[in-house]
Amino acid sequence: MTPRLQKVLDYIQEHQQEYIDMLLELCRQPSLAGTGEGIPEMIELVQKKMRSVGVEPTLIPTDGNPVIYAEIKGESDRTYGCYDHYDVQPVDPIELWDSDPFAAEIRDGVIYARGVADNKDGLATRLCAIDAWMKTYGKLPCNVKLIFEGEEEIGSPNLEPFAKAHPELLECDGYVWEGGEKEEGGPCEVTMGVKGLLYVHMKVRTAPGDAHSMYAAIAPNPAWRLVQALATMKDEAGNITIDGFYDDIIPPSETDLSFLDGDPFDPEKTRQYLGIEQFLGGKTDQKELLKDLYFKPTCNICGLTSGFQGDGSKTVLPSEASVKIDFRLVPGMDPKKIFQLVREHLDRHGFSDVELIWDSGEPAFRSNLEAPFTKAVIGALEKLYDQPVALKVSSGGTSPMHTFCHQTNIPAGMFGASSATANIHAPNEHLACSAFIEMIRINCAVMEELSQY
Repeated sequence: MTPRLQKVLDYIQEHQQEYIDMLLELCRQPSLAGTGEGIPEMIELVQKKMRSVGVEPTLIPTDGNPVIYAEIKGESDRTYGCYDHYDVQPVDPIELWDSDPFAAEIRDGVIYARGVADNKDGLATRLCAIDAWMKTYGKLPCNVKLIFEGEEEIGSPNLEPFAKAHPELLECDGYVWEGGEKEEGGPCEVTMGVKGLLYVHMKVRTAPGDAHSMYAAIAPNPAWRLVQALATMKDEAGNITIDGFYDDIIPPSETDLSFLDGDPFDPEKTRQYLGIEQFLGGKTDQKELLKDLYFKPTCNICGLTSGFQGDGSKTVLPSEASVKIDFRLVPGMDPKKIFQLVREHLDRHGFSDVELIWDSGEPAFRSNLEAPFTKAVIGALEKLYDQPVALKVSSGGTSPMHTFCHQTNIPAGMFGASSATANIHAPNEHLACSAFIEMIRINCAVMEELSQY
């Protein structure tokens, strides 16, 4: 660690409460892209926080929520790109939260709030890192670009039009991407890719309105119809039975597979966290589980809706049933093609009455592991923690890396100090205050290292 960086890290240590307060304020402002709740107020708050650290934001309109953009010149010609989002997931089921999801309570040094680990922590981290460098030296070691979108949690429907309309704004040496983990006592994890995604709705309507369930003896039930359609899409072994679904997959290389050996994934801790008796297929081997998590596509039922679901009983024959499904995709799979294959599968199996609705889609993306940015990230973290990083070629989840990076092959990496057990997208989402401060330190270290390449 250089004396120059150490001085910045000392500043962070002295001002950590100030930085935690910024994160708390961001988390206390609702910002639900799905409903629009709090979005205008969040946009104003983010701009206010940017100006408080000396960054002048620019609002770039889209057909939905605007992108908040800023560029700060530094000493070197290298440019550190930062992608984060200011919208959050819904809070349901609210009854499972131990505190108000927008109260941002601190209990035993841990912040509990919707968005605290996905991804208002990342957004605040970039601003705090800029502040620490500027307050210490009056300038940044490299150029920095900030791109904050407000629709990530609904599939980033307007991010691709933004990227195509403003390619010059996207140019940089690499992006620090939302997410990134460092479990207590473990190595810093660097993830240089993501799975793709296809999210769809399926609906069946069999009558204009609900009826008395006595008519179930002679009238069709849309819930059964939908369940029967779903049953044709996967077999008992978990294989997806849609014709052509696996055809275009690019299998992981030997190099990809070699990174699994150093992955800190703990099967037993993960099983306990999920609260399940065993993994699918009864698998226990760490490497086999990781192959599935990172390199295997999925067909996941997110939610089923039909008929009466309130307290008590109501004997009803529903008129409509619907299901939401996400397909996690791997390299080679085109979400538009998979959507068409699903439609053809339903028709071929006699379910042409099942309506299939596109929600969102994003191809998988893998970064160049030999790029200067990738090497700078790894070098910075190894120096900061004096131990090797755990390098991953892909996450098991999805983020719009492909939208930003595929045309120019700009690398992007997830690295930070959150935890895989932070309950993102779930009740009681949380982040330790100490982990947030570590994330600021990490960003400062990477900025300095990148400036040297």
